[in-house]
Amino acid sequence: MEFKRPETFEDILNLQKHLDGSIHSSRERTEEDIKTSMIAELIEFNEETKDSHKTWKAKPYNKAKELEELTDVYFFFAQLVNHRFKSYKTKRIEEDLQELERILEKKNNIILRDMELCYEMLLNYIIRNLIIGSNTYILELLKALTIHYGYTKDDILNCYWEKWQKNMKRIGKEWN
Repeated sequence: MEFKRPETFEDILNLQKHLDGSIHSSRERTEEDIKTSMIAELIEFNEETKDSHKTWKAKPYNKAKELEELTDVYFFFAQLVNHRFKSYKTKRIEEDLQELERILEKKNNIILRDMELCYEMLLNYIIRNLIIGSNTYILELLKALTIHYGYTKDDILNCYWEKWQKNMKRIGKEWN
């Protein structure tokens, strides 16, 4: 099977499904496992930003590392969506995919204006919505975070592709 750089969110989902299927886990991953992984990545992302909660640490800012950690959040979001899609009917999957694509295409984000969320609240709001939120609402919030830090859809797609290729090489070496 030949793989290429993702151009859509559906492409990310397909790459993620292949990656997840290639990893031999000691047990089945649950939705709670995935949510916990995503929360851990959100915190790692925060620690790479200039807005880090670690106000006591003086650490040089690295924009590339910040983007990589944000992209890791998208890896686990894609894993979450794929996991949830297993229990959805085909029509709902198609509707969700259309809405997820629409959100990813947007150049701005209504949530930041409508809810007047500041960055500090946004990170915690994403974590809260992992518990109860829909796929589309979580992506709306992720998109707001992405825009807040000046990243684009292409930044995420490019970084996802690079990281996906590295992760595939880790299987059987660093990973089961």
